Amino acid sequence: MSFDVWGTLLDVNAFYSSAANALSEITRIPHRRAEELLERAYREVKAARLRKLIDEQDVVGSSIRVAVEEARLPFTAHDLKWAFARAANSVDPSLLPLDGVFDVLQTLTEIGLKLAVTSNVVFWPGALTRAVMDRVGLSRFFRIQVYADEVRSLKPDPRIFAEVLRAANASPEEAAHVGDSPQEDLAGALASNMAGILISRVASGTYLDKHLRIAVVKSLAEVPNAVSRLIAL
Repeated sequence: MSFDVWGTLLDVNAFYSSAANALSEITRIPHRRAEELLERAYREVKAARLRKLIDEQDVVGSSIRVAVEEARLPFTAHDLKWAFARAANSVDPSLLPLDGVFDVLQTLTEIGLKLAVTSNVVFWPGALTRAVMDRVGLSRFFRIQVYADEVRSLKPDPRIFAEVLRAANASPEEAAHVGDSPQEDLAGALASNMAGILISRVASGTYLDKHLRIAVVKSLAEVPNAVSRLIAL
């Protein structure tokens, strides 16, 4: 069973806020303004990704170039790299786990599921997220972690999911992927013939279709039940 990281397991806003603190240190830009600039840069990269303008052979480098050029950031590519490296070491780990993460992962582990991470990257490499996962205490659940920069493939491309399935020695029919992005996580899972579980915290209710192998849930707490109905345990 596969999980996205940021926005699914960990609070990406808390991490960006910590990076904004670091940028404020070296640029003297007010913290809130630094946050706004990072948010704008992230939107630019997401838009570029949809237009296939991000180089999968250099995901982080091309994402940073797009951000600096298109978002017209008042700091350099080196500043961005430094800020997120600082954030990985300085963010309060207790601020990152989203509600119910530990309980849900423990439940899934106890019923015998092998857990993995399938994650895109933007401004920092997967290795940095690995370190953050360990600081938070989640790495004990995920021996398998696959990041876009490591396999040179971005979700929703089936290639990144194929690598996770290979590492887990699992077939698509017996696997599910959980994430918060309809375009990257849900579409990617379905394109890879896996079950797809979308966490939509603004959804009006829960939706599940066993035939299509799709579930839409409002929280992580609903994931174990959805998994039990979508794949054979």
